[in-house]
Amino acid sequence: MILWILGLSAAYAVALNGTMVMPVVVLAMSKLAGYDEGLATVVASAELAGVAIYGIFLPKLAVRSWRPVAIVGLLAVILGEAASFWQQTPALLAGARFVTGLGEGAIFSIVAMNLASLANAERLWGALALIGGTAMGILLFVVSLMPHQEAEAPVFLTLTLFAALMAPLFLLIAKRPMAMERATAHSKLDRSKMLLTMVIVFMVYAVQAGQWAICGYVGERVGLSNAEVGFYLAVSSLAGFVGAIVPSMTQDKSKRLPFVMLGFLVMAVSVYYLFNIFTPVVFISTQILVNVGFFIVTPFVTGVLTENDPDGSLMSRILVIAIVGATLGTAVAGPVFVSAGPAAFAWSCLLPLALAAICAVMVFGHLHRGLPVAAKSGMTE
Repeated sequence: MILWILGLSAAYAVALNGTMVMPVVVLAMSKLAGYDEGLATVVASAELAGVAIYGIFLPKLAVRSWRPVAIVGLLAVILGEAASFWQQTPALLAGARFVTGLGEGAIFSIVAMNLASLANAERLWGALALIGGTAMGILLFVVSLMPHQEAEAPVFLTLTLFAALMAPLFLLIAKRPMAMERATAHSKLDRSKMLLTMVIVFMVYAVQAGQWAICGYVGERVGLSNAEVGFYLAVSSLAGFVGAIVPSMTQDKSKRLPFVMLGFLVMAVSVYYLFNIFTPVVFISTQILVNVGFFIVTPFVTGVLTENDPDGSLMSRILVIAIVGATLGTAVAGPVFVSAGPAAFAWSCLLPLALAAICAVMVFGHLHRGLPVAAKSGMTE
């Protein structure tokens, strides 16, 4: 079991590291000769397009045999990252990022397929977020310290090396235990509850990405240099994965809703203080806590969806929803922050979080009412 989780954690890290280090990638591109921040953002978004296209059209490709998909996915990521270092023209660089995204989508589908329909999926996702997320946090910390040059973007060589180092651990995915407890009828959601859960995913990722996109401006306002902002954001991302301990250790399913509400509360309070009280201590602590809250909430939500996912294809499509939410959150964050100010921006984050919390009450409250008495007392898992 431990080896299998380690293998899936490596796949999780390779599949999602592109979204984790996206701000650094955009910054590195913006320093290339002939690029500005707008062009860098457009070119970098080709990677997200690759992930989305795979999730929409090819999510079931790994069901029959996951090994060929894993090999091709890894090669696509490694070659795409390496080509991104050598290619600087916008079209070719966008093509390299697109190939990387396709590979990441393929690898994520393997993770989703391995967890599909399993009981206690939130604990498994929590473990993946804790182990794989720590690896991604270290990666972000390393690339945030790298210099940016006009002739090349060395960050892509680091991403290539990261994928290559993770590749041997993929072999551990074959260590999947033969007998694993399946989700019961008490985990099933009807169509309306599934839609509510998707709303939660969309809103949470939109808020997280939106505040992440412009928190650098707050760092400048409190007197931190660009290098210091990058350093503290990397540290906060790494520390934030501690939040995944909560879902990974939760054995009583009746406690899911209280913990999810705790995660939302931590995120909301952190966002409010981040954009209303401007000191270095508040900036650093709120960035850590908003990530902690995020990684408390998301494994529980993805766990519920996974228990209703027959083959992993649902979670691949949910990743697309998360990407769309993050993209829209990033797109509107700048204009709202500039035109309305930081306090108004805080409320523009709090309202979606409140909506997501209401949806969570309806979803997890419904599941809690359907739990057997023994499960409510934590006696069976």
